[in-house]
Amino acid sequence: MACGDAVSPVPEETTDPLPAVMAEVGVVLGSVDLSLTIFEVQDPTQTRTVGLAPAGSPVTLAVRGELAAVPLGFVPALAVVDLKEGVVLRTVGLPAGSGATGVAFLNDSIVLAANSDLNSVTPVNVLAGTRGSDIAVGRYPQAVVVEGGRAFVVNAELDAFTPDGPATVSVIDIESLAVTSTIQLSGENVAAGGVGSDGRLYIVHSGTFLSENGSLSVVNLTSLTEVEHHPGFGDFPGSLALGPSARAFVGAFSYGVAVWDTSLDAFIREPAQALKPGGVGTSGIAFDEAGRLYTLTADCVNPSTANRLDGSFEIDVTIPVGICPFAIAFTTIEVEG
Repeated sequence: MACGDAVSPVPEETTDPLPAVMAEVGVVLGSVDLSLTIFEVQDPTQTRTVGLAPAGSPVTLAVRGELAAVPLGFVPALAVVDLKEGVVLRTVGLPAGSGATGVAFLNDSIVLAANSDLNSVTPVNVLAGTRGSDIAVGRYPQAVVVEGGRAFVVNAELDAFTPDGPATVSVIDIESLAVTSTIQLSGENVAAGGVGSDGRLYIVHSGTFLSENGSLSVVNLTSLTEVEHHPGFGDFPGSLALGPSARAFVGAFSYGVAVWDTSLDAFIREPAQALKPGGVGTSGIAFDEAGRLYTLTADCVNPSTANRLDGSFEIDVTIPVGICPFAIAFTTIEVEG
């Protein structure tokens, strides 16, 4: 080496941990085999299955970060799942006779679980495994939607599992956990809800079985009133997905997926011309972070599939899932690098 040549410094060794690798995952609830299937969105061949409980009838789930919360139906309890590790962290008891159906995260630690058979909801700390005082709502709460510091509990208003008047929404302030108002709807037997890109609350009504009276309500979240009600959604729709565009996708066991234009208040595909991914009905539906639509094949006898659709609504990826998949949701977790 010539005199005066620069000497490159020797890199110092480090024991600092490598930065976390994050990945989006889809989570599918199998109702009959009481399972969660977890798959990586970028590589759907990477799947894991988590058994939830020895008994129950789960039909809904909520995800936030690396946790999933699953009400167990006729078993009055809530399963809390670590999605990163693929294990049930704990099972938190709900009031006896709960009929646990419907759940949403209020923040990183608290979920609100609906007790359909008790006309109430229960706050549950999923980290501590404790529950708070029950909150009275309308009859037969089915789902919970959280938006803008409030929880909107959609009540089917059933009597002996039959519609007994129009559905309602109980509005709960998240800070005080008090019901602040009730919204009257026009449809019957509410099944699902979500907030659209226009900031309004959309609610799917199943109606009465075999009566072809499914419908869609639209609620203004400023005035807290139903501003639109649209019939024509056929026999017993049960799921809803609201994507980045002005469209509502409504899933039904009986016909597949109807598509509604929320800006024009008109069908793009009515039930008679519904999408039928896999050639059959749809038991659940959701969008991933990139705006790709997934549907669940309605099969309550055999292991089923989740289907990712392309821009033409044709299946481009099929993912094996459990028996009778009822719900699908997406979140981001840490994965091995």
